[in-house]
Amino acid sequence: MKYVLYCRKSSEAEDRQVLSIDSQETELRRLAERDNIVISKVFKESMSAKAPGRPIFETMLQYLEKDRGSILLVWKLDRLARNALDGGKVSWLMDRGIVSEIRTPEKVFRNSSDDKFMMSLDFGIAKKYVDDLSTNVKRGNRAKLEKGGWPGPAPYGYLNNKADKTVIVDEKNRRYIRRIFELYGTGRYGLKDVAQMLYDEGMRTKTGLMRRASHIHKIIKDPFYHGVMLKNGKYYPGSHEPIVSKMLYDQANEVLSGKLHPQSKRLAFHLRGFLKCANCTCMLTASKKKGHDYYYCTNGKGKCVEHTKYMRSEYLDELVADAFKHLQIDEELVELAYEASKEQANIGQSYLAQAKEKLINELAVARQKQNKLLDTYLAELVPEAIYKAKTELLNKEIVSIEKEIAKLDAEHEDDELTLEPIKKFFLKGISARNDYLHGPDEQKRIIVSELLWNLSIAGQKVQNLQFKSAYAMVAKNPKPGNLGEMLISTLRVERF
Repeated sequence: MKYVLYCRKSSEAEDRQVLSIDSQETELRRLAERDNIVISKVFKESMSAKAPGRPIFETMLQYLEKDRGSILLVWKLDRLARNALDGGKVSWLMDRGIVSEIRTPEKVFRNSSDDKFMMSLDFGIAKKYVDDLSTNVKRGNRAKLEKGGWPGPAPYGYLNNKADKTVIVDEKNRRYIRRIFELYGTGRYGLKDVAQMLYDEGMRTKTGLMRRASHIHKIIKDPFYHGVMLKNGKYYPGSHEPIVSKMLYDQANEVLSGKLHPQSKRLAFHLRGFLKCANCTCMLTASKKKGHDYYYCTNGKGKCVEHTKYMRSEYLDELVADAFKHLQIDEELVELAYEASKEQANIGQSYLAQAKEKLINELAVARQKQNKLLDTYLAELVPEAIYKAKTELLNKEIVSIEKEIAKLDAEHEDDELTLEPIKKFFLKGISARNDYLHGPDEQKRIIVSELLWNLSIAGQKVQNLQFKSAYAMVAKNPKPGNLGEMLISTLRVERF
């Protein structure tokens, strides 16, 4: 015959007045000594019995199944079960004779009809206690929520004030919560990106690890951070201090729900997509490490030695900015060339105006002749054959004059549209280096996309680059003496 001792203690409120596991074991061993019992096995467990699934309890049942007639020692029956399923398992063991007795310091339950009935009542009372306790706890929690209090552990970014049982802001982590909403609310970063960026800024778990994307997701979804508590599907106004505004909370959640489409769910690296590895022709990618952007070869072909060479974004910015030195022209010379071209254009426009005035007069004379010819024909002073021949000649003359006038108008319009854009074109090249070095990442990306292409890197140096459009001509041959010709040639390139 086996004597098995089982002790259980829960950390939950229902068991705070129950003896600790050590105290239970001490009392039960005294009971064994009194009855001259030798205990075969001791099972101890720290877990609530209000629901099935206690691993040590299940192990004990398997141990008892091996022999018939075992005797079970417990402090009280509610140590064995406080739910119907586990209580039924114990009763079933007694029904089959696996357990012959259950002994407590107060009573012995044997495998008899009356004892098993009393045992079932004790299990039922234990179950009702759990149910009543749950109801009371829920009622208390609901009352606290309705008063603006939070009945539980404070969310990350807050602390439980044990003195008055309120929730206060954790000043140490407040800034991380706000940064999460600000970063994700821009729509430019994914959850993993935000987790990495906050880790780089110092946000850690209690064990010093990076917080998971799922935790970032949970924070963004929780309305607690803007002053509203969500419990069991119902919202309550909280009396705690909000960390973010309702507007910022809504913006981040619109991104999360897809209503506000993110600009990019990847980190925004301003040179990604523009750089190639000169060694293997693969694109360079980028990643963020310790708050800095690093670029490196993707090694898509699996054989590139450049893959191990990481380059800081600031270093590459200097290389790219140096390329724009080839576009440097004295801004004063550009202004002089612009004024000279403008004066020349004015002279040309004066000539065009005179030529157009002459053609307009010729057109008026031709139409007068056409009208007079019609009058003489209607008066039957001119034969029909002559009328038709003269009319055809006048029509051809009028069409030719109208084409010449249209041509002059087009040339005049071109002259008006040419000089300002070309001047801006040169000034853009002149300021490119300074604008790139001191501008934000979005501006840097625009400058590179408009001016450069085929930029390749090897050995952490620029191996090849080409300028787009007419900037290639400026970079190749920026001669101040020929700025006038360059203005014209640049215009042609830009047009065609």
